[in-house]
Amino acid sequence: MFLGVVTKIWRLLELMITKDIFKKKVFIPYFTFGDPSIETTVTLIKASFDSGADIVELGIPFSDPIADGPVIQASHQRALTANPNVNLIEALRVVSQVRMTHSQPIVFMSAVNLVFHYGIDRFFQDAHRHGLDGVIIPDLPIEEAYEFARAAKGNKVSLIFLVSPLCSDKRMRKIVMASTGFVYLIASTGTTGARDSVSESLVGLVKKIKAIKDIPVVVGFGISSKSHIHTVWSFADGVIVGSYLVKMIEKKEDPIQGIRELLLPS
Repeated sequence: MFLGVVTKIWRLLELMITKDIFKKKVFIPYFTFGDPSIETTVTLIKASFDSGADIVELGIPFSDPIADGPVIQASHQRALTANPNVNLIEALRVVSQVRMTHSQPIVFMSAVNLVFHYGIDRFFQDAHRHGLDGVIIPDLPIEEAYEFARAAKGNKVSLIFLVSPLCSDKRMRKIVMASTGFVYLIASTGTTGARDSVSESLVGLVKKIKAIKDIPVVVGFGISSKSHIHTVWSFADGVIVGSYLVKMIEKKEDPIQGIRELLLPS
């Protein structure tokens, strides 16, 4: 119990995702909060860290998920059907629970409406208090992000923006300059979901992002194999694996074993 209290206090002092995490190549699994249950989500987060994950991304269920393919959309519906109260408040409570034993970063991916309804200032204050490190809001336009960025910075919570391969240079600069923690580079256009290969154009995009600002770049969308991971690690700072693991949950397979296999040395 004493160790858990010390860990929680330390995390309150040291929030936000720092570059220290990216001294090595980073692996980030994605899970949908509450799929198939809140209790399972707690277990998955802790087991992911114990199995080698560096950061865990937690998707907050929404009735109309943004940028998500059919696998993750289905997981949102499963979570909402199982427990209509899978919301930001409950997710923050889970972060506090995990913080009693694990200090590794946790980030949320949430629709902007959920944060807006919660209250922008109140959400980021509570995020800091519960030990959340960062937030990805895929449907937050950079032009409307000022209040979110102000509240995030004031509460030491990273606000992570997405860069698309279709992004203009001018818009990319705005997004990268506003991002904290890392930049989430979308591996391909369209929605999330497994792909057969990783686009070679991503190498140039990572270089363009880093020329704008010295910030880690993490690649997600469609990463579904060990070869994908090692290809991305060859030019970017980290990788996010989502649909591949969520599909395992749907099929009642063990996503933690999936993580261990993905992280096995080649």
